[in-house]
Amino acid sequence: MRLNPVSLNALFLLVVCTLVFIVLTAMKTSSIKPYMEADSGSSIKPISVLRKEYDGLLTQKKVTQERIDLRLRELDKIDHQLNVHRIYYSPDRELLAGVALPDDAGKDQHFKDSRSKVAVDRIAASAKRLEQAKAEAEADGRQRFPALEEALRKRQAELDELLRRISDQEAAFTRDRDDLTHKTDKLAEAKDKAEKIQREEYGARASRVAQLEDRIRELLELQTKWLDEVEPDANVLTSTRDQVVIDIGAREQVRPGMLFRVFSYNQGIQIEKGLAEVVQVSEGITRCRLVEIKDERRNPIGPGDLVGNPLFNAERTPTVFVAGEFNQYARADLEQFIRAAGAKVAATLGPDCDLLVAGERSIREQEAARQFQVRALTEETLLRYVPKSFVPQKTVVK
Repeated sequence: MRLNPVSLNALFLLVVCTLVFIVLTAMKTSSIKPYMEADSGSSIKPISVLRKEYDGLLTQKKVTQERIDLRLRELDKIDHQLNVHRIYYSPDRELLAGVALPDDAGKDQHFKDSRSKVAVDRIAASAKRLEQAKAEAEADGRQRFPALEEALRKRQAELDELLRRISDQEAAFTRDRDDLTHKTDKLAEAKDKAEKIQREEYGARASRVAQLEDRIRELLELQTKWLDEVEPDANVLTSTRDQVVIDIGAREQVRPGMLFRVFSYNQGIQIEKGLAEVVQVSEGITRCRLVEIKDERRNPIGPGDLVGNPLFNAERTPTVFVAGEFNQYARADLEQFIRAAGAKVAATLGPDCDLLVAGERSIREQEAARQFQVRALTEETLLRYVPKSFVPQKTVVK
């Protein structure tokens, strides 16, 4: 097995460090050993002896400090007693001053001035200097400062000018404020007048609008009422793909060949679904065949639907007046269709008429229909509700 050189070097270094640590430890132990062991023949004192000497020195220091403190307290007490007799000492115990000493103490000593006298002398000297400074300041030469006085005059002039401008601005502001107040009053008065005129005009316009609305309502009432939706006459009872049964019959004067429009209502809107022709009439019901279906997928015909024809009335026979010229049939043909549908044809238009078939050049008849509140219908609308079972006498009128 071959050893790694790096591992050998590390091992060698570890051994060397261990040997060095052992040698240093032995040397340190040999240098401390004399202090740890008591030897009467050696000049080195052991640590225990040194500790006792140190403790003794500390005790001696404490006693000495207590004596010093006691002496200082005695000196302070004596100094306090001497202060009663105005005797003062400096910090180095030099006698500074004294005015009276007990038992003639210090008779041949030289005393310095007392602090109070020194203070009085200094105050007197300061007062003298102040008097001198006051005299110098009040002298004529020191009281005049031409440059300063000129600057003060200029500053005063500027201040006066500024005050004058402020006064002028205040006066202008007062005038402007008064003018604005006057103008505001005039504007308020003009506004009141304008609002009054506007209210009057608004009242007049409102009255005119009300009059016009009344006139419009009158005109609307006088407009020709064209038939756009048919009134229901019966209900669908049953239905098949090509037939329906309705709930009216012979006692309502239903006849074969009559046409009924089939419809229903969705949200108030009439939805047309188809056209039914009467083929068989019974006492209370009628069977019809569907000749027209509008939208069998979206709007199929079924029970509950309604049927109606403006030329049919279960209570009485409707009266129809025909006026004007027509494009598909002659007037006589249309009258024949109306009779075949079960209605009557009137010779003249009057309030007893129910319908007006209005063609071209029937303006006068339409005006009469508006007055009599007679509904009108066109040729195309009429042809949706009458049977046409013959060749027309005239196809187109130019």
